[in-house]
Amino acid sequence: MQKYLYLALLSLSLVACGQSEPETNSAEQKPSPPVAGNPKSNLAIPDNRQSNYYRILLYGNSHTARQAGLIKRLISTSNPERLIDVENAGGGFLDDNLANAKQVAKLEDGSWTHVILQGQKYSQSGSTTYPTTAAQHWIEKAKVNGATPILFPEHPQRGNVDEGQRIHRLHTAISQQQKSCVAPIGLTWDKVLLTSPQLPLHHSDGNHASLTGSMLTALVFYEVITGNSADLLPYIPEIDVDESIQQLLGQIASETLQSSPPCQFGR
Repeated sequence: MQKYLYLALLSLSLVACGQSEPETNSAEQKPSPPVAGNPKSNLAIPDNRQSNYYRILLYGNSHTARQAGLIKRLISTSNPERLIDVENAGGGFLDDNLANAKQVAKLEDGSWTHVILQGQKYSQSGSTTYPTTAAQHWIEKAKVNGATPILFPEHPQRGNVDEGQRIHRLHTAISQQQKSCVAPIGLTWDKVLLTSPQLPLHHSDGNHASLTGSMLTALVFYEVITGNSADLLPYIPEIDVDESIQQLLGQIASETLQSSPPCQFGR
């Protein structure tokens, strides 16, 4: 019953929260809120993998749905004694969130160990370039407050074989401007879709994630946050994904993270 309620609520949000900025005439596009100049500092990435109390904050649009609960479930399964809070602050695109004083205060007022940032605008066709200054400011704010910033490049839409790589490169370029972890979400999805194309990673709209796809994304975040291999997690019956599929997703998540390390700590 809970799964069907989620799907109904998700369907209502599809119009307002897409995976990318809509490809529309420039006069019809919602202008980005003004953002100050480049960040004043570029601190090293705080390493909070061994924290005794994980406090994880997510910003973004509907692509962050389910992630708070799944991330908490995965970490709790790995270490039932570890304290963990995960909050999804939502808010949509990162430049909109940066213009929202309450959203900024939420990061600055909390003792967060990790901040996951989704909602960088991008062009589906690749023909338009959007500023990344807001993302850089969020990364800076996370590091100043001692949190590990993790950029969340969205997974590719169904049938788009180039999108995952392109979005990952965009976020890698942001991390080169302002040091941050980059979770290889799209790269992991690409590998699963290549090796097991029959797996239903997408919601019926072809854009958002199914429960299976959401778990794959959460497995990547689990390993980025904890430093522990997703491949070593046991079967979790509370997540309605078959045991063999959970095992496969964990294996591919860990393989991708081995080949595409997300964080450069100490630099």
